[in-house]
Amino acid sequence: MLKLHWAEKGRYYLLSFSLIIGILLMLMLPILGTAQFSWLLYGLHILTLFGGVTLGGCFFTNTAFTAYNSPERGIASIMVPASQLEKFAPVLLISFLGSTLVFVIGLQLHYGITALATQKIMPGGKYNPIPPEVLEFFGYVYFILQGAVFLGSLYFTKNSLIKTISTVFIVTLIAFVFNLLLAYHYTGYPRNVDAFPFTFWNVNDTQRYRILYPSAISSSIRFFLWVVVIALIGITYVRLQEKEI
Repeated sequence: MLKLHWAEKGRYYLLSFSLIIGILLMLMLPILGTAQFSWLLYGLHILTLFGGVTLGGCFFTNTAFTAYNSPERGIASIMVPASQLEKFAPVLLISFLGSTLVFVIGLQLHYGITALATQKIMPGGKYNPIPPEVLEFFGYVYFILQGAVFLGSLYFTKNSLIKTISTVFIVTLIAFVFNLLLAYHYTGYPRNVDAFPFTFWNVNDTQRYRILYPSAISSSIRFFLWVVVIALIGITYVRLQEKEI
């Protein structure tokens, strides 16, 4: 089934992946073209890291079950002589590998390009890479979003990507605001708090300090978030069974 799936959609996957990487390069490389620090170009670079990588991964994952979005192609997919698990596994594998590659390549481009750009600009300027804690939060949201898009590509028949991203964005925003309120409450309402869910709190009052979760809690959080991703995949498989009944 993996060979059959790749024969049918392999060219489309490769073209989509190449297009995504090409767009990332086009929007992240401009900071190398100037000898002075530019907030505009750096902002474009960061926006591409978060927005471009996220949309690129989602676009790739959203193609997982396009065959079921029309009656004609859906009937043809159902008639393939294979079990539901055999149909599901190659789609899951390629979607997971594709979205993971987009994420990893995006991070490597970010670190590599910011390092090269810092070497090129005049003394006194520096393009700082995104802090690891922020990228950790980004990773959590990214892979949960991929699981949700994987489900949404089968659950929604029209505008699945827009509907799924909108739903996850609202949930993430609620979690972000709730976490921020908790941070202010438990730190005595300081002057400023930067709080990312599941990662850390930066507190800035009479002095600046960072509050990190204990390693045991961090491990539990990571385990829980992966359980969420696996649950989304499991729900997708159940939905596929319902589609084929």
